[in-house]
Amino acid sequence: MDWTTIGTVVAAAAAVVASLISLALFLASRRQERCGVENDKRNLFLSLNEQLMQPDLQRGRGILRERVKSKRDAEIMYRRKRDDHWAVSQAVAMFDLLGLYVSRNYVDRDLVVAEWGEMLALSYKGHGDYFIESRESKLKWKPYPHYVKLAGEVIAEIGPQGYRAAGAARSA
Repeated sequence: MDWTTIGTVVAAAAAVVASLISLALFLASRRQERCGVENDKRNLFLSLNEQLMQPDLQRGRGILRERVKSKRDAEIMYRRKRDDHWAVSQAVAMFDLLGLYVSRNYVDRDLVVAEWGEMLALSYKGHGDYFIESRESKLKWKPYPHYVKLAGEVIAEIGPQGYRAAGAARSA
């Protein structure tokens, strides 16, 4: 074997080793990137969860479930209790943002449903739907589409009364 052949073999071997190292680094960076995206999604979910737990939003959800039982109730609230109306509006808008983030896959849907599914179901059917209908008639466009979609999906999964009722129906 002459030096030219040996040089060619060494160069080829070095190219193969370099390619393998590049592939290994690429795969490692992809894995790290995936872990980073999952951490970002988890952190965003935790931030949303903190925001959803704020007293103003809790108050708005409570007013929604306790006082809005018809479209007329929502309209009366708009005319007579503006502070309550805006508290409900904030709570519904935050659920809409949550629905948007789920639809864009910014947060993990299963995590959102596990943590907020029951509240989404309980606050929408017979409450949030009337509030949104009332707003739609005033605005002349459909507000809160992501809340409507996510709440509808959750209700289809667990029912309008949430997990407790779904569990009771299964065990009966």
